Amino acid sequence: MIVPRPRKDSRRRRTTWAITVSACLVTAVAGWVVWDHSHIHEAAVRGDVLISSDGRTLTTPVDWTSCEDKPQLEAHEAAHTITLVLTRKRHSFVSGNTVCDDPRDGLVSTTLSKPVGDRTITDTVTHSTITPFDGSHLDRPRYLPHGYALADTVIAPGNRSNPPYVRAQKPAWTTTYQRNLDGGGQAGYVSISETKGETSVTAGTPVVIDGHSARFQEHAGGSRSVTWPDRGYTVTLEAGDPLMSRGEFLHIARQLNQ
Repeated sequence: MIVPRPRKDSRRRRTTWAITVSACLVTAVAGWVVWDHSHIHEAAVRGDVLISSDGRTLTTPVDWTSCEDKPQLEAHEAAHTITLVLTRKRHSFVSGNTVCDDPRDGLVSTTLSKPVGDRTITDTVTHSTITPFDGSHLDRPRYLPHGYALADTVIAPGNRSNPPYVRAQKPAWTTTYQRNLDGGGQAGYVSISETKGETSVTAGTPVVIDGHSARFQEHAGGSRSVTWPDRGYTVTLEAGDPLMSRGEFLHIARQLNQ
């Protein structure tokens, strides 16, 4: 039996159909990308910035709402400069007049192609100079109560820890630990804030931390803090934990090390 060959016009129609479908898909994807990008804008890096001990990773706190993706920190490198910018993306399905609630906060990082070195860091939007806190000087707790873990957030004295973030006048950074971070139950936090330069604090009860004169304070809401100068830095330990005694709090402060 002789099988008839497919007609050339049938093959031509199928080829034309495939090309048309592909073109439509490309156009649709391109159109979606252009439309989606209309929800993206650049924002200033306003909070404190941490540089890792190897000089290659920069980290800063950010806030966002349920109408947005978590902002991304981007670095643009040149021979003598580095510019930082936050890229914020509003969800494409959210209308412009939607009230966005459920505020969130966290930390974002970007990794450089090579260490910062002597390059100047500036903000892309405000053009202000950013002097990061050197991560090799971070204090770390040798003791924390059971259930505490490093947190992806900032809880610290003053408005630097609350959106909209405000960068300190001198290089500064806050490391936060939280209890029962993912397990529910009774929560609590311990934060270590460090600022370059020694600052005298007169408010509070005098105590001694690792041989340094310090000031201990009890705050409204149940939190405690103790502040002292140490090797060219001002250190503040703060804790909000109803299960933590004053003695245990001061023990954490006396167990810090770099």
